[in-house]
Amino acid sequence: MYLKCPEDCFIKRNIVAIRPISKAKSTDPASDLTETEEKGKKGEKKSLAQDMKLRLGFLRRRQTDSIQSSVRPTPEDAHKWADSFMDLMNSKYGAALFRAFLQREFSEENIDFWSACEEYKKVRPTKMSTKARKIYNDYIAIQAPKEVNLDSTTRTVTINNLANPNRHSFDQAQRRIQGLMESDAYLRFLQSELYLELLHRPEVPTTASR
Repeated sequence: MYLKCPEDCFIKRNIVAIRPISKAKSTDPASDLTETEEKGKKGEKKSLAQDMKLRLGFLRRRQTDSIQSSVRPTPEDAHKWADSFMDLMNSKYGAALFRAFLQREFSEENIDFWSACEEYKKVRPTKMSTKARKIYNDYIAIQAPKEVNLDSTTRTVTINNLANPNRHSFDQAQRRIQGLMESDAYLRFLQSELYLELLHRPEVPTTASR
């Protein structure tokens, strides 16, 4: 479109389409950071909750599979477990049930160490050094994945024994951990529903007569 100016010149006028103005995003970096942190915290909480749910579910399945693989003891046999810690551990069902009890408290490292020491005594001499190193790395070393509570003297004696490993290398450490379990976890286990339920014979459902 052309318009004639008073000075006899022509001016070309461009017609520009008017577009709606979109809402601008916040340019405040502090606001963006806060929003990102909130999303991150929500995602972290959700992830932790999912991990805990999976862990608890896995533990329940593993406990059930381990215990069901053994024959349920009679009430008379279960009563004998209260005589001593060794009577409990000599029962395959009892040992599995005690470990399940400790797993519920996320404190199964003591029984795992004790059991590893029992297995260590049965290995061939040619494999003893490798097995001893694994037990040390898993349970005795400072900040080990499943570190057990040993006093400094017992820890030092055990470490010195590993220079020339034999079937008795872990005896002192094993006795120490067994003593801790006997004075605490073992007594609480004997008062738990897991154990007390075994002292009564399961009721046999009766068929109603017609």
